[in-house]
Amino acid sequence: MQFKRKMDKPVSSDGGLLKSIVLSGLLLLITVASMSIWTLREDWLATVRQTQESAMNLALSQSRQAEDTFLQTELSLRQVQRDLQLQLATRIQGADLSNTMRELQRRLPQLHGLFYYDQDGKWIATSAQRAPNNINNSDREYFTFQRHNRRNSVHIGPVINSRSTGDLVIPVSLRVSDASGGFKGVLLATIKVDFFRRFYSYYELGARDVLVLMLADSTVLYARPMPDSYIGKNLSASPLFQEMLAKMDRGSGQWKSVLDGQARIFGFARSDRYPIIVAAGYNSDDLFHVWVNRRAQDILLSIILLLTILLLGVFQLRQARSVLRYQQELTQLRDELHSANLALNQLAHVDGLTGLANRREFDRFLHQALAHAAASGKPLTLIMMDIDFFKHYNDTYGHIAGDKCLKAIAEVLASVVARRSDIAARYGGEEFALILPDTPFDEGMTIAHRVVEAVRIRQLAHISSPKGQVTISAGCATTATSATLSAVKLLEYADHALYRAKREGRDDVKGINIDESQA
Repeated sequence: MQFKRKMDKPVSSDGGLLKSIVLSGLLLLITVASMSIWTLREDWLATVRQTQESAMNLALSQSRQAEDTFLQTELSLRQVQRDLQLQLATRIQGADLSNTMRELQRRLPQLHGLFYYDQDGKWIATSAQRAPNNINNSDREYFTFQRHNRRNSVHIGPVINSRSTGDLVIPVSLRVSDASGGFKGVLLATIKVDFFRRFYSYYELGARDVLVLMLADSTVLYARPMPDSYIGKNLSASPLFQEMLAKMDRGSGQWKSVLDGQARIFGFARSDRYPIIVAAGYNSDDLFHVWVNRRAQDILLSIILLLTILLLGVFQLRQARSVLRYQQELTQLRDELHSANLALNQLAHVDGLTGLANRREFDRFLHQALAHAAASGKPLTLIMMDIDFFKHYNDTYGHIAGDKCLKAIAEVLASVVARRSDIAARYGGEEFALILPDTPFDEGMTIAHRVVEAVRIRQLAHISSPKGQVTISAGCATTATSATLSAVKLLEYADHALYRAKREGRDDVKGINIDESQA
């Protein structure tokens, strides 16, 4: 009996060991299976992120290509404009201008044509061999825009059908003014839509992927692979214009396309120079199918690996734990990099010299403040300020002293902004701005006077100024009906008030209560 009991112990120990191996194998199998599922999920998310990056890079490259195309076109228009300005004082030589236009058109493959129309819309010069008879272009959108736009700036309009050839073209126009600023007609360059169609065809995209060139107002200029009927479509309802562009000039995301309702992974980029936007989108369903097909072999190999793991036992389990630890470290590193990126993004909204909000943050906050005012019905005040005779200051004291002067003005503005809802910004050069939500006109004027007085009290020497010290002028504009007022119009009102203050002696504040002025 004693011998039998001694023999029973190894048998019982072997059974326990077998059970332990089985339980360990099952546990390892469940663990590795779970890890495989998690890895597949992470791989899919990584694929989505890589696709977002690819889409953003493609959009960015095409945005720069489009920007170069429009820049070359603008330079051609500027060259013709210079020749035309010299002729305005005497007599316009239409034939000479036409020859110049033909030479410029031969240099640029994207150009469909170059044209000059007088103030009545009559064809005066063209790169075409002959101008059509009895055609007047004063009804075109670009002609109306330039007639009322006194700035010497290029305007890119929506796609039109050429009246000379019937081709789809993108109009790029430039105002022609006489010495007194009077309207003397329009210079027009037309870019062939087929130029972008041919250029975009060089890129390998799926059948349901898209590459779209748009105006900043969401009008489609060209969309691959959509038919021409999509040209001119308004995409303002897209999340791209509703949400994304309000936050950033370039980026990526996932949403259903307004073009055709397809879910896509998008990348987008806004041009820094022209009001154009490029978006590239990869179809989500197609991407998932490709990913599944690519991972099918990996899934099969995972099953073989699981069988192998059962034989390897504890050693493979230890390796799996090591892999998990490494993955956790990578996840932590990713989170740290994400936090660093957020910090860098915050710095991108601050003016490096003055420490105030920069122009980008100013534009973003102004749109946000207008939206808030429209929703709440409360007034919004914008104060634009400009340092008087600042160019003379730089010429007298040098740019280093000029930078110190800008910092001093920024300190004054920062001291005036008392509420968290207000913002002080450097608008550009020697121009500053205050955005004051929930602030009526009288209170805004009081704050503007307080800033002007605070600068005066500082008594910063400025021998090139009639007053012998640094002063500023300010223009104040207030609206309580921001739902019908754009940021551009509010800026125009404030800018008009600012320059009225400058014309009437400087070191002063002028203001306009927009609602009362429109009543």
